[in-house]
Amino acid sequence: MSNKKQIDRRSFIRSTAAIGAGLVLAPKSFAQTKDSKPDDLNVALIGAGTQGRILLKDSLKIPGVRFKAVCDIWSFSRRYAGGRLKAYKHQANVYTDYRDMLEKEKDLDAAIIATPDWVHSEHTVACLKAGLHVYCEKEMSSIIDGARQMVLAARQTGKLLQIGHQRRSNPVYRYALELIDKDGICGRLTNCYGQWNRAVQARLEWPKKYEIPLDTLKKYGYDTMDHFRNWRWYRKFSAGPIADLGSHQIDIFSWFLHTDPASVTAVGGADYYEDRQWYEDVMAIYEYLYKYKGKAGSVRAFYQVLNTNGFGSYFERFSGDKGTLTISENKKKCYYVPEPATEVPQWMAAVERIERSGHQVVPLVKALAKTSPAAAKAMTLFEQKNIHQWHLENFFEAVRARDKSKLTCPPEVAYPTAVSVLKVIPTVESECKLHFKPEDYKV
Repeated sequence: MSNKKQIDRRSFIRSTAAIGAGLVLAPKSFAQTKDSKPDDLNVALIGAGTQGRILLKDSLKIPGVRFKAVCDIWSFSRRYAGGRLKAYKHQANVYTDYRDMLEKEKDLDAAIIATPDWVHSEHTVACLKAGLHVYCEKEMSSIIDGARQMVLAARQTGKLLQIGHQRRSNPVYRYALELIDKDGICGRLTNCYGQWNRAVQARLEWPKKYEIPLDTLKKYGYDTMDHFRNWRWYRKFSAGPIADLGSHQIDIFSWFLHTDPASVTAVGGADYYEDRQWYEDVMAIYEYLYKYKGKAGSVRAFYQVLNTNGFGSYFERFSGDKGTLTISENKKKCYYVPEPATEVPQWMAAVERIERSGHQVVPLVKALAKTSPAAAKAMTLFEQKNIHQWHLENFFEAVRARDKSKLTCPPEVAYPTAVSVLKVIPTVESECKLHFKPEDYKV
């Protein structure tokens, strides 16, 4: 391997290890101290449901983040989040309506938004216009125009907006991209594959004593408590599993191929569940125009999301004429399989291989840990952190620096993914191949 490649890898590993390293190496108790610090960031959480609680939990591990407010229309979620913050010595006010919160809380720096997709745009635009930096969960919006309004609001206000495609801050994914781009371990890419398979799941229920009054539900756009709890399965409130799950992984295709899809063909089934509106299973084939060493070509990417069988769980795979790289937020699913005639780099040859589906594969996380001390530190941190913490750290680091260029997923990056994903739905319904135009991805 050339000296240049060694230097390139060392530089990349140092930058990867640095993502959030300074924050995490600080004592864990920092975020739990009673007294706020002059440089603390004052943060609000809007939406304290399942995903909001995950983001809250991971944010509490980041020093210098102080929650000043929590907003949710459900008393059950307000009670949970308020109690957790009290236990961590955060003096947070609790609100039902985000408009009341923005009117009364005048010292906020940022907001984390984890509400249902259909109100992401409304909440994000309002917070940006109120002068807050925003971390908003993916999908940007359940409709393309909503995502567009988020991009425009961020531009107009000059505030930072991070979209929750958390894999873009994950050091394993960033390293995998380096292996493909700089080391060329897959060679000329020809195919990509991604899946998120989930077993049959019952509809979400709720404690009857915490049921939201009907007039409150209607005020916020819901007809029933079932609509509120199971919003992901209703067309008014979401774009279904292809957006809820698929947006994470389809985003990886575009990121790793350095281009957006040229076309998509898709099919979906809505005949397993009788009580749900969206396609429970979707399979899509994207086509990308791809350049390798200056030569134009194409790549086919197959993606499936299942809600009727969980075998195989979730991962993404990139295949080329020199090998196949499989990556996932589950480290056990991250590995490399070289083609028989491929000579692997020296540093990789020293990694003990394991048996996987009849192949001797190179475990990716172990390989990274053996390349250098900096990489070993990065993997130690990777083992210690939850998957969303990396992305939240990236956001808060950029906010402190007031530097949009530090964000790993600003709205201009996330918007093309929203287009790529949401356009799957009319493709399924029309049973026709959809061709994208360059202007489709621009705001």
